[in-house]
Amino acid sequence: MKTPDVGQSGTESSGVPQLQEAPFAARVLAFCRIHRLLVLFLGAFAVRVAFILASGPTAPPWYRGDDQEYDRIAYCLVTEHQYTNTWYPPMYPLFLALNYAVFGRSWFLARLVQAGLGAGTCLLICRLGTKVFSERVGLVAGVLLALYPGHVFFCWRLMAEPLYILLLTWSLLVALSLIECPRPGRAFALGLLVGVDQLVKANLFLFPAMLVVWFAFSARSSTNRRALSVAALITSLALAALIQPIANFFSPAHQADVLPGNAGLGLWLGNNPQAVGSWTEADENAPAVHAFIESHGFAEKLKAADTIEREQIYRTLALSWIRENPGRFLALMPKRLNNAFGLFPRAQVFEGNSLVRRIVYLLTYGPVALFALGGMFLALRRWRATSLLFVVVASYVLTVLVFFGTPRYTLLIIPELLIFASFALLACYDYLAGSPRLPGASEQPA
Repeated sequence: MKTPDVGQSGTESSGVPQLQEAPFAARVLAFCRIHRLLVLFLGAFAVRVAFILASGPTAPPWYRGDDQEYDRIAYCLVTEHQYTNTWYPPMYPLFLALNYAVFGRSWFLARLVQAGLGAGTCLLICRLGTKVFSERVGLVAGVLLALYPGHVFFCWRLMAEPLYILLLTWSLLVALSLIECPRPGRAFALGLLVGVDQLVKANLFLFPAMLVVWFAFSARSSTNRRALSVAALITSLALAALIQPIANFFSPAHQADVLPGNAGLGLWLGNNPQAVGSWTEADENAPAVHAFIESHGFAEKLKAADTIEREQIYRTLALSWIRENPGRFLALMPKRLNNAFGLFPRAQVFEGNSLVRRIVYLLTYGPVALFALGGMFLALRRWRATSLLFVVVASYVLTVLVFFGTPRYTLLIIPELLIFASFALLACYDYLAGSPRLPGASEQPA
């Protein structure tokens, strides 16, 4: 007869190993592995809240941007029930007004809500990286976005970036799931989501059209269902675009212009006799600018024009300048790209900023730019799975070539660049560890 096992203490053992309490650090690591998405969200939220507290949770809207105007429009909408805006896309002022209606005019609570949006975006980017590449790539991209200074900073600003980036990332996930099983109803919902996002910020205004083309070629379905889904997508995008003229009509100007009031000015700031390839003031009193405006018969009209009329005049002037100066327009394109993607842009990072901010920009965006380029090159082998990310980047590049480039607008596509950068970073790590296989190369996208 087999004798029972006897432990060192002399007592019988049941054959089941005695569980010993794991060290605290090991238990924490195990919890983080099991609940990594929760940890990612809480970590990203904590980083943003800490920055908000350090920068002034109740500080007035920042004076060096559009913060004060967004705050004024939203507060006037809540208190006076009047939409005094024909300049900015309407959705962020409406989002801010909703915060004020629920919480009162609390800049701190509005910033906390945006911190939640930023943390939620980290989860969406994690999912997007997993779907396109692998779980490791998605997790690294989510962590990098959680710590990315520019994204953290704009959660404190009363600006549209956090909301726009969240909706853009969400729309990419919906689009990727839709091509696997196209349905007209879901395509219609995708169009509304993308259309509303374009009414938060219009800096990727080419993305909806490029999305339609991408979807038409990528959808895996019968010809009839694909055609119906494409038609539904275009219809919902058109319906969402109607929000802009409706909002403009209910403004004091009562003019249903289909574009936000800053679209024409943005084109003019990038294409005028003073243009240098970055955001720049077009001084109407400068001799070259004044002469150009006067030669086209708009000198007196600008003085008497309201907001929407000035927008239309600026649009006409910019298009005229491009037609008359095609060589200079093309020569500005490399400068625009440098101001959008280069390490040493002309404006909105270095000018007026401290040395510390310059160093932070170089040490954060610098590696991201380098690894993102490498990741895009490596991802060409998986071009079908990554094509939508390339569409996002390309839509911004084309916009930059026409308007002007700034690092602030480049922040809108930083999450996609971080996914490419994470892919390259893990490829380098695997190579150094003796595994030359690309991370996720043998996996099918989720």
